[in-house]
Amino acid sequence: MTTTRTATPQKVHAWQRVLVVTALLASVAILGWSYLTRGDTIAFRFTWIPVALTVVPLLLARRRQFTYACLVVGGLLLVLACGPVPDGILPAVLVLLATTADPRWSPWRAGLSVLVGAALVVVPVVASAGAVRDSLTAPQVGFVVHRSASAGFTDLVEPGGPSVRGVQTVRGSGGEGPISFVEFEPGLSADGQDQLRRRLEQAPGVTRVCSWYRNNHLRSAC
Repeated sequence: MTTTRTATPQKVHAWQRVLVVTALLASVAILGWSYLTRGDTIAFRFTWIPVALTVVPLLLARRRQFTYACLVVGGLLLVLACGPVPDGILPAVLVLLATTADPRWSPWRAGLSVLVGAALVVVPVVASAGAVRDSLTAPQVGFVVHRSASAGFTDLVEPGGPSVRGVQTVRGSGGEGPISFVEFEPGLSADGQDQLRRRLEQAPGVTRVCSWYRNNHLRSAC
């Protein structure tokens, strides 16, 4: 009498890979948003870690190794989400959902995992659309004034004048001098903005003056 043994599926199912690829795309989107709004900061550098970790399961072809990798990577991403990368919670959950998204083992559980993953992606995309639009289209609010290292740590102009709404001065990094964020009054005319810019450029120790768009590092760079 001959017995037939059913082979256990070994390859990673497409649904599982789709969830991890979606997690990778979400990590890249978070990385881009971090640089767009804050620039090359410590927080931005930490957001590279989820991108690198999420790639790991995609390098594995066997189902068991893939599942174990997703569990480890998902756990690490959750730890990061509780600390330096709070926005990394979405990639973490998507990677963990990939461990149960194999319909060959449990069709209903796999279907539920895919549906939950799809909902988790759609909701933040719709919710963040307004913030992305505002970041890309919001008008200029002031100037970023860079000064030499020898410049004193003092404000360039006093707030409350006819054109200046507020001034914030912080210490520069990498040998750069103080950096001042000068916010002008809403509705200040183009001539008024030009006059304020020339006034700032003529101040002692100023090396460059950039336009300032709130919450958009790239548009404020010069």
